[in-house]
Amino acid sequence: MQAIKKGGNENFPAGHNRLQSLLASLTFLRDPIGNISKNMMIYGGTYSGYLLGSGRFIITEDSDFIQYILRDNHANYEKSALSTKTAAKLFGRGLLFSNGEAWLQQRRLIQPAFHQAKIQGLSEIVAQTANAFVQNMPQGERIDVYQLMHKLSFKVLVHSLFDLNLSEDTIRELSACFTDLQDFLFKEINEPYRKLVYPLNRADQIILRKSSRIREILKKIIDDRRANAAEHPDLLDLLLAVRYEETGLPMEEEKMINEISVLLFAGHETTANTLSWILYLLAEHPPVAAKLKAAIDQTQVLDSPKEEYLQAVISEGMRMYPAAWMTERVALKEDRFKDFQIPQGTIVIPFFYGLHHSRKYWNRENEFLPERFIVSAASQTKKFRNFYPFGAGPRMCIGNNFAILEISIILHILLSHFDVSAAGSAPAMWPLITLRPKNLFLNFKRLRKESLVGQ
Repeated sequence: MQAIKKGGNENFPAGHNRLQSLLASLTFLRDPIGNISKNMMIYGGTYSGYLLGSGRFIITEDSDFIQYILRDNHANYEKSALSTKTAAKLFGRGLLFSNGEAWLQQRRLIQPAFHQAKIQGLSEIVAQTANAFVQNMPQGERIDVYQLMHKLSFKVLVHSLFDLNLSEDTIRELSACFTDLQDFLFKEINEPYRKLVYPLNRADQIILRKSSRIREILKKIIDDRRANAAEHPDLLDLLLAVRYEETGLPMEEEKMINEISVLLFAGHETTANTLSWILYLLAEHPPVAAKLKAAIDQTQVLDSPKEEYLQAVISEGMRMYPAAWMTERVALKEDRFKDFQIPQGTIVIPFFYGLHHSRKYWNRENEFLPERFIVSAASQTKKFRNFYPFGAGPRMCIGNNFAILEISIILHILLSHFDVSAAGSAPAMWPLITLRPKNLFLNFKRLRKESLVGQ
């Protein structure tokens, strides 16, 4: 690791000074991953800089450093105000945007609802929703894949959360509001000077009204459910059933709305991105697609999360295009990692995309090779140390089991109904809060139309 002396005994990673950081920020959003990757090559996998109004940062794709921040010494690192302050205004202080005791209490409360055994009970809802959507999906050349997967994943998530018939207008309104909130959040974090024009364009007030509208819809759904004694096999029932250990009381309504809002925000966008990228990779690699279809043909829909080759394809897709392409933590106290001194208040940014594409950790790192995830148990443990599709440590994504179940079933149904092929153009990466594809078009040819649920 390279380091630069900053006076006294302090070692800090080499990188950009204040002026260089300011100049870099002017072009950063044009190609965030490209800019970061270029600096990773220059500085050997870890470098530093300054964030406007937030002080110094360290960004790293070093596996040991990421492991140290997220797992080994996680107690000294929490989500920074850089992401949580604005996000909490829009989505409430759910798990994703809270810290400390408030986060720990909610995590302990909610975790049991997301155990794999309970999530498995949602399989039928996921399959039925996905199958109904696919029956009416368009076919043809140059289909906009992301828009299609965005609609599909949002419908599946909404029905998994709320086993009820929301109107199409309500689903569209919720989806549009969440998309607008994500775009606003990303730009406010990375372009803080935008706040200067809020008095003129009132963009902050407009987005807060959309946030309020989401909460209004969710409140009505929760109120209706609490007034109805019938049981529903959905996530809302699981969340309504949880109780705080200390008091035996259920979750308060405001906290319930916060958590559901975060689930909808984080759940549908990441799934849509992952599905889109995997379909693109399969279209570009027909032998892999053929092998996967052969495996799917021998597997029942609801057993998809257990199918080995399908899981390898999903893992490799998430390695190449991780939905959470980076995260951030702030040092609560001064710390040290190997040769680096980390002052209190330093923002440390694990760069998952870079780690997943580093030739230091992966052979043929830029090739789509699902077989790399079909290995011995010992190799698997070592491999997953360098693989962070859902983060790591105590703050690892609480919905990871549901995400894999959802992606597995959707891919099974999609590929059983359609042949997907390349459309002759490559998409671009659009790194927002999540890694979204841009201009991703594929050809879809329908194979058969009969329902697959229950086969």
